[in-house]
Amino acid sequence: VNLRPIVPGHVLVMPHRVVATMEELSDEEYVDLWRSTRKVQAVLKRHYTDATAFNVAVQDGRAAGQSVPHVHVHILPRKGGDFERNDEVYDELEKW
Repeated sequence: VNLRPIVPGHVLVMPHRVVATMEELSDEEYVDLWRSTRKVQAVLKRHYTDATAFNVAVQDGRAAGQSVPHVHVHILPRKGGDFERNDEVYDELEKW
C-alpha cells in the first residue's frame, strides 16, 4: 500500500531485504522483484477495470529522484485524461 498515492491503485513493490539501489540486489532478488511486480500489476488490472495502461517506475538513487533509500517499484494504473499533460505523472513521482 502506498501512503501517498498519485492515482487510485498506486502501489509499491519492494524486496524483502532492504537495499538502497538495484545493483545491491542478488540475481534471485532482482528476478523475484520483477516477477512480483508483474503479478501485482495483473491484480491491479483486474481490479481497476477502467485502467487502460500502467506506469511501472523505479527511481534508482538520489539523483534519479529516489526519496527513500530502499529499492521499490511504483505501479500506477492509468487511464486517458487522468492528467492534463500525460508526463505530469513523472512530475508527481518527482515530488513523491
